Amino acid sequence: MLYASSDSHDPETIILKDGRQMVIRPICPDDADDLQATFQRLSIQSIYMRFLSFKKELSDEEAHQLATVDYNLRMAFVAVYNENGTDIVTGVARYCILDPQHPETAEAAVVVVDEYQGLGIGKQLLKRLVLYARSKGIEIMRGNLQVGNDRMLTLVKNSGLPNQTRYVDGIWEVSIDLRLQDSTTVK
Repeated sequence: MLYASSDSHDPETIILKDGRQMVIRPICPDDADDLQATFQRLSIQSIYMRFLSFKKELSDEEAHQLATVDYNLRMAFVAVYNENGTDIVTGVARYCILDPQHPETAEAAVVVVDEYQGLGIGKQLLKRLVLYARSKGIEIMRGNLQVGNDRMLTLVKNSGLPNQTRYVDGIWEVSIDLRLQDSTTVK
């Protein structure tokens, strides 16, 4: 894959495994409607794997909240593909610092629309999120994965980043350690 970016706020063009180009950029409040459209493109299984429950839709309020970040405690990147002249969000990676008293730890999540899975979008979103999180002093990113979310578990395990997984109450708890500077890139 090819990448070209000078700053974590700049859009980054990536070339997918199938040769298509996509742009990864920071999310903005105007993306709320696009997030709702993206949600509708997710399979029921992908919705369950990402949200740890079944949801029929992403409400206007939820979409607005997810699209509005402060670039410090809450950050997200979107992968955007121009399909027939229309930009569509094909994936999202985000983190949220849940406890401002512990800003070194953030909860993180990545989701990619089913028809675009397996092309390297999740890996590129994770890479961008990790680089940004490190620049903000985040040392640990954590996430909960449903049993059966093998693609995300594989993504984390093959990322080259130090990680730990543990099985608790039917959920995989995953932690990625961002402190080791010699592992600055996601494989």
